[in-house]
Amino acid sequence: MTKFKNIALWSGILLYLILSLSFVESKRSETICSKVKVSILDSLDDRFMDEQTVQDFIHGLDMKVRGEPAESINIRKMERYLEEKPVIQRAELYFTANGDLHIDIDQRNPIVRIINEKGRSYYIDRHGVIIPLTSNHSSHVLVASGEVVEFFEPARTHRIPCPEQYDGKKNYDICKIYDMALFIHDNPFWASQIEQIYLNDKGEFELIPRVGGHLIKLGKYDGFRVKFRHLKAFYQKGLNNVGWNQYLEINLKYDNQIVCTKR
Repeated sequence: MTKFKNIALWSGILLYLILSLSFVESKRSETICSKVKVSILDSLDDRFMDEQTVQDFIHGLDMKVRGEPAESINIRKMERYLEEKPVIQRAELYFTANGDLHIDIDQRNPIVRIINEKGRSYYIDRHGVIIPLTSNHSSHVLVASGEVVEFFEPARTHRIPCPEQYDGKKNYDICKIYDMALFIHDNPFWASQIEQIYLNDKGEFELIPRVGGHLIKLGKYDGFRVKFRHLKAFYQKGLNNVGWNQYLEINLKYDNQIVCTKR
């Protein structure tokens, strides 16, 4: 008898769920898209886009939205289309019960602005995605300039194609800059200290700090993390005692040495 009651109970629950889903689908088929509401979730950090930019993207898809039945609008296609835009990291679309289409956007956040040897400029985010410059917003991030040569065409490339190891057959300096920029960005101390990376014609890196009038000669890319560690120790134990404007140049090119030039 108990077994029969359990079967009857679960059958009733299953029937209720089926009827409820049928009712929801029926109501959805009658729902008309009345409004499109856009939310830029991280607009406090960067403002590469606004609501009108997203609306323009949607218009570019040539898909009718307002005034159309909700069930006829392919929101998954719209999500994929929006996420193909370089400035958008994630797009989430959904309908509310009254027919409003909500579009939640996560922007990409750049970590470095590249100015290459030809004077062309673009941003790179932490995932290596290239973000074109926009007239809407200029992001105050680390700048990398100098003899920056790419082995790809930035305007036609979505993500910088950096290999796990550099084989020496191509100029991978842009990948080294990206690696160094990510290191600086993720370290609160250096993110507050370093303003610019400069690559000279010898393939050596120089750093321009925010505080102090000195130039930091880092040297080649190899072992740069160790050099940053030595530099931090020098900052904390040396410059804090003698003053931040005592030196014209701080040179870390040589292994386990810091050579300073006074003003």
